[in-house]
Amino acid sequence: IATALERLPGVKRADVKLESGQAKVIYDDTMQTPEKLAAAIDKLGFRTSVVSVAEAPRSEAPPGR
Repeated sequence: IATALERLPGVKRADVKLESGQAKVIYDDTMQTPEKLAAAIDKLGFRTSVVSVAEAPRSEAPPGR
């Protein structure tokens, strides 16, 4: 599942835990949505639902740069 997700445009990293039935995916939100990612997992034969979405902190350039 992780490999399939990481092949999708905009997906930077996918960490899938089959034991707990959870996945953490880091992606570019201009290229993917949680719903599209869930649909990709569904196509692999697994039932999915989006439980939560958290925005990653944005890195900022130091002052003066």
